[in-house]
Amino acid sequence: MARLALQRGIACNSAGGSHHAGIGYGAGYCVFNDVAVAARVLRAMGLAMKTLVIDLDVQQGDGTAEIFRGDDAVYTFSMHCQDKFPVRKQAGDRDVGLAAGIGDETYLEILSG
Repeated sequence: MARLALQRGIACNSAGGSHHAGIGYGAGYCVFNDVAVAARVLRAMGLAMKTLVIDLDVQQGDGTAEIFRGDDAVYTFSMHCQDKFPVRKQAGDRDVGLAAGIGDETYLEILSG
């Protein structure tokens, strides 16, 4: 997926993510954080010096936020249901916690705002 993004300018993973795995541990059925691995490998190879992670899963990308906390080369954005797993949210660069049960129109309005 990361190579596709470099070739095409953008790529999206609609299969969900491994965004709960943190530094040295798996969590929330995520064994490892594939987005974090890809971002770090691309940076090490000199192929991507800055990365934007947009996480629109219903649950916060807490592992991704933890892994990149304090890393100015990666900006994390997570828009998620505030009342879902994980109970203890990690502070990312931009976190938007939504109320449970909002409709599509409200969701898209918040996302575009």
